[in-house]
Amino acid sequence: MRSRIQLLLIVAAASLLATACGGGGSAPVATASTPVALVANQVPVTVEQYSRTMAYPNAPFVTVTVCDASGNCQAIDHVLLDTGSSGLRLMPGVLNLNLPAQTTSSGAQVAECAQYGSGYVWGAQRLATVKMAGEVASGVPVTVAGDAAVPASAPAGCAATGPSVAQNFGGAFNGILGIGVTPQDCGTYCAQTAAGDVYFACTGGTSGSCTATTLAVADQTPNPVIRFASDNNGTVLDFPAVSGAEQSLTATLTFGIGTQPDNQLGARQVYPMLMNVGFLPAISADIAGTSTFAFLDSGTNQLSITLPGTPPLIGTLGPETLPLGSAASACGVSVYCPSSPVDLTTILAAPASGNPHITTTLTVSDPTAALQQQLAVIPGFATPPVSSDYSILGLPFFYGRTVMTAIDGVATPYGSGPFWAF
Repeated sequence: MRSRIQLLLIVAAASLLATACGGGGSAPVATASTPVALVANQVPVTVEQYSRTMAYPNAPFVTVTVCDASGNCQAIDHVLLDTGSSGLRLMPGVLNLNLPAQTTSSGAQVAECAQYGSGYVWGAQRLATVKMAGEVASGVPVTVAGDAAVPASAPAGCAATGPSVAQNFGGAFNGILGIGVTPQDCGTYCAQTAAGDVYFACTGGTSGSCTATTLAVADQTPNPVIRFASDNNGTVLDFPAVSGAEQSLTATLTFGIGTQPDNQLGARQVYPMLMNVGFLPAISADIAGTSTFAFLDSGTNQLSITLPGTPPLIGTLGPETLPLGSAASACGVSVYCPSSPVDLTTILAAPASGNPHITTTLTVSDPTAALQQQLAVIPGFATPPVSSDYSILGLPFFYGRTVMTAIDGVATPYGSGPFWAF
């Protein structure tokens, strides 16, 4: 999920969500996933069709347990796992607990406008204990969309950043868990200025008003992983390989890098990130002979890349969502639908010249038949990039790989973050 905060400062980001339906293509084969045995620092990740109204492929889901100060807890399933952003956001009507409010020094309710490439999530900030497997993070500010402590309509500065994710993706997921490379979702920029319309001080509840405000870094929405007592320097996402579209898939999210026997580097190569290219962390890349920068993001459900020989496609920053079973076509608008699969030789390298690189293949194929069958795993799903200088390698890139995401400024046995390793 690519963040619109990228336009204001150098931070890690979130995904461009795209859902569409094309024409033609052969019928894929649905296969089952193998169950994964887990330990205390691991949770399962499922890729499946959850929405009952829209085709939404390549969405990785986890369950997050949220607790109040009295120890009352709620397990929230189908939370979108996003290595491209930082922070936990919950969709309207999902939370059943009465969590304490996060307030300013003057007693105003803190609210956040979390800004993604597909729009914004507007909601009140609540303080929670977040639990996953044996990991616990206490006093975590969580954004709760639809919370009655703030006006239902986002302030103008927030609404101007795009459409409402809660409205456009209602029922597609219950929340977004950002476990990206930054410790917080904004950092020093939002501590120094309110110009980004990220944090707000609100009074008067649903009929009140909100004013953009600065917020100290320590009070901002954090990457929950960094609040864990241990295994808090990053994450490891391990996906099995897929040969074609499938009904579902099970993977593993492991917390920590080099902290336990199950999160060691092994044969994987470390790729330090550039943090100031296109306002997103990046590594250099060559995709089918085109030089670009690449951003790895599990919350993006497609490959956002240039397909050589394809005329420019007209798209928008907003999502292309279609009802399940729709005969409408988005091919040629914002989704690639080649007549036969196209393999693209791709070289990914660390930014510094001479550092190791990996040569791999990215495959683009027509997703029509898979979408019509409501299959959730579509490895060839691809769209044009917003910028030819920047490519986003979404969840299809993770299939068949183990990808480490190290948090900026936090030590690991393999060097301090931020880096990816795969």
